[in-house]
Amino acid sequence: MNTTFIGKIKTTYRHSGFVQIPETDRFVEITGNDLNTALNYDTVEVEITKDNQSGDSEGRVLNIVKRSKNVFVGQIKQIWKEEKKAKVPVFLADGRGFYPNPEISDAHSHGNLDGKKIVLELEKWTDPKHEPRMRIKKVLGKVGDNETEMQAAVIDRGMVIGFSPEVDAAAEKVKAEYAETLKTEYARRRDMRDRLMFTIDPFDAKDFDDALSFKRLENGNYEIGIHIADPSFFVTEGSLLDDAAYERATSIYLVDRTVPMLPEVLSNDLCSLNPHEEKLTFSAVFEMTNDAQVVDSWFGETVTISDHRFTYQDAQDVLDAGEGTHHEALSVMAGLATIMKRKKVANGAIEFDSVEVKFKLDEKTWPIAVEPKERLFTMEMIEEFMLLANREVSKFVSVNADGEPSEKPFIYRVHDTPKAEKVAEAAAFLKAIGFEADIDTDGVIASKEINRILKAHKGSELEGMISMTLLRSMNKASYSTKNIGHYGLGFKYYSHFTSPIRRYPDLMAHRLLRRYLSGEDVAKSEKKLIQEQAEHSSEMEVKAVEAERESIKFKYAQFFSDKVGDELVATIFRVTKHGILIEDKKTKASGMISVRAMGGDFYQYDEKSMTLRGKNSGRMFKTGDTVKAKVLGTNIEKKQIDFELAE
Repeated sequence: MNTTFIGKIKTTYRHSGFVQIPETDRFVEITGNDLNTALNYDTVEVEITKDNQSGDSEGRVLNIVKRSKNVFVGQIKQIWKEEKKAKVPVFLADGRGFYPNPEISDAHSHGNLDGKKIVLELEKWTDPKHEPRMRIKKVLGKVGDNETEMQAAVIDRGMVIGFSPEVDAAAEKVKAEYAETLKTEYARRRDMRDRLMFTIDPFDAKDFDDALSFKRLENGNYEIGIHIADPSFFVTEGSLLDDAAYERATSIYLVDRTVPMLPEVLSNDLCSLNPHEEKLTFSAVFEMTNDAQVVDSWFGETVTISDHRFTYQDAQDVLDAGEGTHHEALSVMAGLATIMKRKKVANGAIEFDSVEVKFKLDEKTWPIAVEPKERLFTMEMIEEFMLLANREVSKFVSVNADGEPSEKPFIYRVHDTPKAEKVAEAAAFLKAIGFEADIDTDGVIASKEINRILKAHKGSELEGMISMTLLRSMNKASYSTKNIGHYGLGFKYYSHFTSPIRRYPDLMAHRLLRRYLSGEDVAKSEKKLIQEQAEHSSEMEVKAVEAERESIKFKYAQFFSDKVGDELVATIFRVTKHGILIEDKKTKASGMISVRAMGGDFYQYDEKSMTLRGKNSGRMFKTGDTVKAKVLGTNIEKKQIDFELAE
């Protein structure tokens, strides 16, 4: 076996780290100075020094290939150090895995930092025998304040808030030239301003990146157009705007705000398909039969104008009433979407139906209510047409007219089959609650089997737990130039094309498709660059999701901070030897009931059945059980909620 390899390291505050050996499920443990200054999620070159085929091996970091980030959010606190018999200033990072105690070059120039959250920037660190030298880049504000915590959630992941004056100026220049640009584009783009066209979005949406058009054809079929905002026309490769978009790679959706990928003059104005405004778009136009068969398709640049802006609820009201604005178009599209969804599921798409929540905030952004998001049919309808466009664009690029692979470089949204060990864990959980899953000898679970499990527990107390457990067994979807299909959707071809305002891979897909439509070849040598951009986009997507979840945890901690002592009904979603993790049935908030807060008994953990049993009482706790809990306390700083049994 090769003794050196490159991978991403995960470090711990205990001055150690782990790197997964490529193409295996084994890890190399690295400790002490053998970390060679590696920090959490850095890309490193590792040498295996002790190989243990039956478990974790040992090794050392040879080189830092790429730093994951150079900024770290946290606080400076006075901590008692026994060896010095005194309190010393220590940097406590927000993120996990930060082990060094940095030398802060300018700590005294920022005044009293007690109770404040700061951003440290790594200046230099090449010698593992000495602590890193860092400087204070920014003082975010008071710990626990909304603005401080929202910024921290983004910045600590190496992501950027706001745009430089130069980028804003470039966006304003594009806007100033827009009227003249529009005139010159009429001549070369397909004019679809005569089509009945509308957008359907959330009531609080600020940018509209897709519109649908409808036309009944003489042969009885329908022309359905999916028209997507075209920021790739304005954001040219290698420009300041492009560099800024690539650096971010995605918009970030925090509880109280959106951190956009593009300046708002583009995302909310020029590129947004606002009603009654002529816009430049990239369109996928399909001729469809009554049974949702695509018999013809066209892809290209267009000029469009939206006639009407629906909210999801507005469109749903028209469908429910059987009359109203654009009823015929909505009714036909609803029927086509229903058929497309049925076919999709029959072909292996997984029907996860998780409940999402929304926070109702007061004027000071304090959460005053947590409510489940309503899932309307019109949301599913829009989703089906976006899936159609994404799938057909991907197929168009990937397959020649004769049905053979085109081998044209492209960016795909891929989703691999679940790993056997993850499937085994899910199967063990299902068995513990009395359900046998059908898994083949290779440890593979068919998507249709997952649907069978979900359907069998639809509406039951266990539905949410089972759905979450199966979701955790899934691989994460990602971007790649290698098309392996999309397991979760059951699609052989799939790319992201429909949200270029908020996702860089969609911007890439537009650019590549434009080149192919113009007859231009994309050299295979470009594939390496496209793959690098795909990997970067995947990494930034993960960081954005982490920031979004961090903002949700913060709002939950705020919400429950004045509810200490309140009782609630919860479901156990995980059992460990330390206690039980529960989820409030009403708000979907989660937290821990430690064994210390489970009454005067000694609890023993059974790993096989994943249960805790009281030695004296005999009471058993298992995943899926319903318990009454009481809010024991909250820690807004750590974004934690602690519960105790109320029984």
